[in-house]
Amino acid sequence: MDIQESLLTSIYNTLTGDATLQGLMGGTVRLYPVFAPPDAEFPYLVHRLDIGRIADWCPRMRCTYLLDIWSYSPSAEEALDIRQRLMTLLDGLDSSTAETTEFYVWRQTDGFVPEIAENIWHYACQFNLKWLKDDEIGVAMKR
Repeated sequence: MDIQESLLTSIYNTLTGDATLQGLMGGTVRLYPVFAPPDAEFPYLVHRLDIGRIADWCPRMRCTYLLDIWSYSPSAEEALDIRQRLMTLLDGLDSSTAETTEFYVWRQTDGFVPEIAENIWHYACQFNLKWLKDDEIGVAMKR
């Protein structure tokens, strides 16, 4: 499995398996990669990764994990409740996958994105995500 797919799958499983988040989202956490399908049921989440390297010599990789909350409600309360649970689950997450022995997630920034449609709430979250490129550890130690 590709590292990006591995990281997104791990976070997907963390979020969609959380009973509290499921309750806040009407029983099902709808989490889509990059774009939601047309006419997706509200509320829903969309996520993606922007992967970069800290330095050429370093086996640590640093990404920006982007997660958007979309809600249709007369008030911002639903989006903010979902945001609170997402922060509980993701800010400070320390985990691993078969492709990396460790990855860490912490909040970078978050806030509302203005939308012109009435009762549509868009809340954008940005997280730092750092992971270890296991297959480069030996190479880096030689440098």
